Amino acid sequence: MTQHKRAILLLVVGLISLTGVLRADEAAPAASNSTAADQSAAAQPAAQPVAAAKPAPAAKADNPVKAAMKAAGDLAAAGKTDEAVAAYEKIGVLKSKKAEGWRLNNEGLAYLEAADPKADKAVPVLEKAVAVDPGNAVAWNNLGSAYEQTDKLEKAKDAYQKSIDAAKASDGNSDRAQANLDALQAKLDKVAAKKGGDVEASADSAAPAAKADSNAAAADASKQ
Repeated sequence: MTQHKRAILLLVVGLISLTGVLRADEAAPAASNSTAADQSAAAQPAAQPVAAAKPAPAAKADNPVKAAMKAAGDLAAAGKTDEAVAAYEKIGVLKSKKAEGWRLNNEGLAYLEAADPKADKAVPVLEKAVAVDPGNAVAWNNLGSAYEQTDKLEKAKDAYQKSIDAAKASDGNSDRAQANLDALQAKLDKVAAKKGGDVEASADSAAPAAKADSNAAAADASKQ
């Protein structure tokens, strides 16, 4: 009887021990193969995709009019006057009055700076230049030079003065036009003095002397 009770007691103790082990297994957390870094990464939001960089704007092509003007100017500088004039003409009439004024000015200048200057051809071109853009002091000065080379001295004087006025109005430099005007005025004074002296010396034969003085004055002016 005593042995029977001992066996039952041992059975109960065994069952209690087995129950405790099972509960301990259920309470233990499952092992994880992830590292701390992996867990940190998982906790962070996914990185946003990098936006594609916008392509840089394409460089603007050189201004075709500017390029054409330069090419024509290079021809003039190389002494190829006829080709330079043809190049300026090929550009055509420009919409901007200032740009058109410069095109015409440069074309007229090509005639003036030729190895064999052609002021007579420069005059009408430069007259158009100042008509299109009256504020172009350079064109007025070049027109004055063309007039002077074609013996239109009074017109040259007026053109030089307008060049000076235009330069002052735009805070530009009028030194060259002023120098040209001063030199022309000295020339006119010289011609006037010579003409007056010849008329006085030939008072007894006024008609023949006046004719001779006129021719002499014209000849002297054309040599300047």
